[in-house]
Amino acid sequence: MNTPLVSVIIPNYNHAQYLEKRIDTVLNQTYQNIEVIILDDKSTDNSLEVIEKYRNHPKVAQIVVNEQNTGSPFKQWDKGINLAKGELIWIAESDDYNELTFLEELITEWGKHKDVVVAFSNYVQFWEDDFLYPKERKSQCFNGICFIKNRMARGCVIVNASGTIFRKNVYSNIRKDFIEYQSAGDYLFWTYLLAHGNVLKVNKNLTYFRKITGSVTSSKEKQGITALEDKKILEYIDATYHLNHFQRSFAFAQKLMQFSLFKYDNEEIRKTIYERWDEPYHAWRPSRFFLWLSGSLERHFGILI
Repeated sequence: MNTPLVSVIIPNYNHAQYLEKRIDTVLNQTYQNIEVIILDDKSTDNSLEVIEKYRNHPKVAQIVVNEQNTGSPFKQWDKGINLAKGELIWIAESDDYNELTFLEELITEWGKHKDVVVAFSNYVQFWEDDFLYPKERKSQCFNGICFIKNRMARGCVIVNASGTIFRKNVYSNIRKDFIEYQSAGDYLFWTYLLAHGNVLKVNKNLTYFRKITGSVTSSKEKQGITALEDKKILEYIDATYHLNHFQRSFAFAQKLMQFSLFKYDNEEIRKTIYERWDEPYHAWRPSRFFLWLSGSLERHFGILI
């Protein structure tokens, strides 16, 4: 790929306390063919004071502040992508940060493979000072549709936008209904993109994904919105790519196991979710051992089942 221009979109809302570190770890990347687009969704904290410090930085191409809050991160994604001039897009969420070699390492690996449309790294998940580091392995490249059927059907594998880059030209060819989702819009967004080529998984810990108690994501989980939107997306994947019984059963088993760990606002929400997901024609469900085995085969040998 040589040195494509990367448009880095930083969508912010009320993350002033994290914003300086986020912007600095973008501007100080070892890969420097970048333009930075900072978006603010009418923050009510002192985010704008932080953002203004970077207005005259040569890499900051645009700063756009909304007059009204959209209430949607996905509408901000769409706005930033449409403003971008780069061949590749990186959505660098305002409460996360990255290793300074993030772009360099992903683009170097990208150049070793054909027809890649999305590349993502491992992420280190952390709560304040509690860090969870995944094991690092060799990079892996998968056919996008195969990845959708065998991994995305079970849930959004590309959990962290801040650890992901993708081709802008593919975005013009996908549906934009993901922006109307309240919680799982990213799940649908990545699914749409993956249908257009290969996906590269760079198994290095290059991204730091902050988990915030009481965040919008956690509140949507508690309200049951995430589970219901996930079901809608699985139905889309099944109808579009015709999952076999094995793939469908694995998808249901994985999601039901995940939802059992959620803490909902009340038991009525839990009941509604299980009624929506627990369909009789999925009577056979693989055990947790088989779920672990399938993930292990992917991680160690690059085999999707």
